[in-house]
Amino acid sequence: MSTEDCVSELRDLIPRVLQALHTNKVWESVKSAEEISCEKFEDFMSRPYISILTPVNTEESPVVVKFESKIPFAGRLFRIEPQTVEIHQLLSDQGLATTLLAFSLNQTMCGDHVEDSLPNFTVETVGVGCFDLAAASAEENYFAHANSETETGGVMAKLAARLHKKIPVQWFDKYRREKCELCPLMKDEADDSALWVMMRTPALAQARLAAKAGGSGGDEVQVVHKKNKFLNQKRAHAASDEDVKRLAALLPRPCGEHASRVVTCHGDLWAANVVMDKRSNQAVLIDLEGVTVSYAATDFAQFGESRGVSKVYLEELMEDTGSVPTEEDIDKFWFEVLIAGHVQRGILRPTCWEEDDWDETSANKMIAHAEQFSAYVEKLRNDWDLALQICRLNAQKASEGSDMDFYDVMDSVLGKSS
Repeated sequence: MSTEDCVSELRDLIPRVLQALHTNKVWESVKSAEEISCEKFEDFMSRPYISILTPVNTEESPVVVKFESKIPFAGRLFRIEPQTVEIHQLLSDQGLATTLLAFSLNQTMCGDHVEDSLPNFTVETVGVGCFDLAAASAEENYFAHANSETETGGVMAKLAARLHKKIPVQWFDKYRREKCELCPLMKDEADDSALWVMMRTPALAQARLAAKAGGSGGDEVQVVHKKNKFLNQKRAHAASDEDVKRLAALLPRPCGEHASRVVTCHGDLWAANVVMDKRSNQAVLIDLEGVTVSYAATDFAQFGESRGVSKVYLEELMEDTGSVPTEEDIDKFWFEVLIAGHVQRGILRPTCWEEDDWDETSANKMIAHAEQFSAYVEKLRNDWDLALQICRLNAQKASEGSDMDFYDVMDSVLGKSS
């Protein structure tokens, strides 16, 4: 995939992008596509469907364009989904996402597919990333520092609090129905299920394609459906729908007033998905394809090791009430964040998404682990001094750039309590 291939796709779209901007009273001084330069957006993932447009003869600010590229990324073609556009508008109206300047959701159908000559797009303001790839590669403790409450971790905590307060969950109702049609086992899942974060657009798109292919009667697809693989995954020993249902039933439910609140979650909150919006000079969220509804603690799964991050979140969350979080409030929320982190990173991600080292024994092992983990959480909830001791050990290890020996600790806790 060459840079020129990526850029040339967007060049054909520039007249439509310019028209959409003019309709919204943006870039009115730019009169034609010939006045616009186009370059590949260079980020660490090298996505082919993001580019930057810059007017060459005016003072207008550059913009970022996401578009439906014909070049696969991570094995899939990128789609602009109505859900993403709607949530982007909701968030940008509240100052939580980069300003959405224009978009196209024209869906000209030809048989069972969207007409290739009319790809959809979104146009948003440029942001400066809070994630430093060079530092992450060079510094062993980069994430321990970046995820702290005084750095990007605190910024993310405040954004999460504002997101959870300001964006009601009702927007998700119509999309929940669609997701349940694509993944029927979700019909039995409550709003606070950790599984909703797994219902990412790429996974569901793959399921949609597999379901359509099933009508052709191909041998390979018939085997897939016979095994009832979760989201029709391609890996040979993928977890089945029944495996995932058993896992979901075993997972510990969140506890506590703040951790268990059902809220609008970003779904993939980490340093690379926060930028400084050049128009507002405020930290905002990007990559909104995974925004969903789940319980609040799950949004901290990738950066919540620090107790200070939980403190910042609760202070921002409670700011409008005139009250402040107690030390117990902070500790309880922090504990639930650490539980949510293991549920997401240690159990659901390897089970639900394509993991290379998943074999024929993995599903049963994961189910057994989920059962053990649920018992571990219950023991700690009944022994708060021990729970805090483990939280602090986890935070200490994270600050040192290492991991706590989670399985040894879990075995020790269950052994001591037996």
